[in-house]
Amino acid sequence: MKSMQNILVTGGSGFVGNRAIKALQGQYNLITPSHSELDITSADEVEDFISRTQPKIILHLAAISNTGYCEAHPDESYLVNVVSVENLARSAEKHHAKLVFFSSDQIYNGNHESGLLSEDVPVSPENHYGRHKLLAEERGAALCKDFVALRATWMYDIDRPGMKTHNNFILNIRNAKKNGTPLRFATREFRGITWIDDVVKNIPYTFDLPAGIYNFGAENHLNTYETAVEYAKILQCNPEEIAIPDTERFPEHIRNISISMEKAKIASKGKIQFRNTLENLREFHKANKVD
Repeated sequence: MKSMQNILVTGGSGFVGNRAIKALQGQYNLITPSHSELDITSADEVEDFISRTQPKIILHLAAISNTGYCEAHPDESYLVNVVSVENLARSAEKHHAKLVFFSSDQIYNGNHESGLLSEDVPVSPENHYGRHKLLAEERGAALCKDFVALRATWMYDIDRPGMKTHNNFILNIRNAKKNGTPLRFATREFRGITWIDDVVKNIPYTFDLPAGIYNFGAENHLNTYETAVEYAKILQCNPEEIAIPDTERFPEHIRNISISMEKAKIASKGKIQFRNTLENLREFHKANKVD
């Protein structure tokens, strides 16, 4: 890694962004504009800003990531999740910058295969968010030769002062335990769930990846219900008090968005390493003394 390069970070006030900035401080010269300082949906503003600041790397974290909101507001989702990538990719190519874009494992939400999915399997996303992330990958790669897309999983953390937190696997289960109200977890869904700490630790290694698409997060062979049961055991509580099996969700086909990390491990020469979902949960519990 090269120290003190100019790195432009979009979405710096978001869940991933503010944690990434904290982790990268001191290693790079970070450029972290607010929305009022840079409208990423405006091609002219993006070009002017990148021309003036000359970042060597653009870490694009800004997005609308709420899948339900994207489904209800597809035009807004397209503008933020696709057009912004086009704008940044075009300017990155012009000014010889690398663009590292946070995509999503939701691209796989139409896949029927079992097991961990690699980046080369055919995909056909079933919601606007997944389709827009896939389109952003395609447009970004077409416009910028040094373009890296990271298909990130569902991430979690506890509330931390000054940092944005959204509903996530950990907080949902903590609230279920506190309130004595178990939650329904799908038995027909398979997905990786990743502690944000692992994500931000691996971000610097993505700056040296060859251009391409990479899965980016924890592997998981368990379904979502089984994952919740295992986490209940980590919390040393009765799983039945936390999780109810939901066998009816995703009736048309099993929803498998579990990723394989083999490509990123190889491309980074072993630098990119993620603990699997259960290892993540155990280490998170130890580190944060979650009750």
